[in-house]
Amino acid sequence: MNNRVTDETNQLSLARPPDPRSFGLVKAAYTVKGALEQLSIGRTSLYAAIKRGDLRTVKFGNKTLLYATDLAIFLAKLRDAGDQSSPTERKGLRR
Repeated sequence: MNNRVTDETNQLSLARPPDPRSFGLVKAAYTVKGALEQLSIGRTSLYAAIKRGDLRTVKFGNKTLLYATDLAIFLAKLRDAGDQSSPTERKGLRR
């Protein structure tokens, strides 16, 4: 696992995590299908985020679940990364 991702995860664990309800997440945990619907991303992108360590999964029987808190942290990171980009980059235009 990338040390940068691990360090960021550790820092976020120490800080107060964002409230999942602020992102419209009302359940404690979501299945992969439910997470895809909530995040509005594709399955490949979700599994890439899991592989990078941006999201964690837990197994409950034969189901794979993602905690709402972890999804909220993921969304907060995306929001913060978007806030730090320039207006030109947000429009999809590169300099």
